[in-house]
Amino acid sequence: MRSLRSWFEKTFPQGETERQARAERRTVEGLEAIHWTGSSPGLDIVRNISATGMYLVTRERWPQGEINPVRLVYPELKDDNPDHQVTLETRTARWGEDGMGLTFVLPECMDLWLWKTDGLIEPEDILSEFRLSRSLAFLRRICPAATQELKLLFREGLSNLRIANAIGITNRAEAMLAAERDFDRLRAPQNVVMRVVQDGSWAEEAVTQQLWAGILATACTLMGDDESNLPYMDMLCELATIDGRLFTTACTKSQKVFATSGAVSAQPLICSAQELMHIAGAHDLMKIDRNIFQLANLGLLEPRVKSKYFNFEQDANLTPTALGLELFARCQGHRGAPHDYYSAHTSEADTSKSDLNLPSTQPNQ
Repeated sequence: MRSLRSWFEKTFPQGETERQARAERRTVEGLEAIHWTGSSPGLDIVRNISATGMYLVTRERWPQGEINPVRLVYPELKDDNPDHQVTLETRTARWGEDGMGLTFVLPECMDLWLWKTDGLIEPEDILSEFRLSRSLAFLRRICPAATQELKLLFREGLSNLRIANAIGITNRAEAMLAAERDFDRLRAPQNVVMRVVQDGSWAEEAVTQQLWAGILATACTLMGDDESNLPYMDMLCELATIDGRLFTTACTKSQKVFATSGAVSAQPLICSAQELMHIAGAHDLMKIDRNIFQLANLGLLEPRVKSKYFNFEQDANLTPTALGLELFARCQGHRGAPHDYYSAHTSEADTSKSDLNLPSTQPNQ
């Protein structure tokens, strides 16, 4: 019996048997694929899919070995948010009578776990797993030492909502790094990566997720030991949704002043109550005032002059401090001096009051 077990372990090592199990091919009703290549780009049915590839029912016959992008969708998918889409690179493996077998070209660290149950698998489950696995692969690449902790968090430790938020952050960070030289060699400290996942995953809105993404991106260096963003992360942890909207608007819409010493500051940015409500996406002026007070306490906005809550007839100061401008520059993926970032974006800062609102925010009803 022992010899039989020994033979089996040598013939089928544990890692290999796990990969074979995960490569199980199943039919997922409703799963479809959009492609933009061939004589008739369009929408085709996915007959079956596994962790390594899929069979596409199509009239197309792409040359074997050719790599093409394919986006997985399903009829009920109405969200056009890029964070909720799954586009894969595929390589043509074989031709069939009614379609093609395609192999996925995935990141090296990407470890799909499509079949978590023997029960019915929905198309949404497939797309969610691809998004989760891609995000986890990116984090494992920039911080291999955190692999086990990240797996535990993504597979068991976080709620579905926080996983979705973490994916939004990592997608943005990965896009920032992809434009940099030697991006595939950049690494981040383990404590920074884990804190982005643990604390940043509470950020539900794209504006705030962008701030966390920039902090993660600027923590990535060739040495992988830059912990200078940790104090900034303490500040981000204090920012709620409205804080993030107000802070982002303050830093993007204020006109900048550049000193010969290299310092950068902002001219006063004064907003009416109506403008603040539009920016914040809320009608409660007392709540908005508390958010502004919070940002001032953190040192990100200039201190309030008035001690009482403002009303509809009053204006509010939304001027960012030098510290606020420095933090925001890092949150946009900029590692250098704030002066360099804002001098390259002066046209964006020269904006009239009528453009102060964030297009993606709407007042709550």
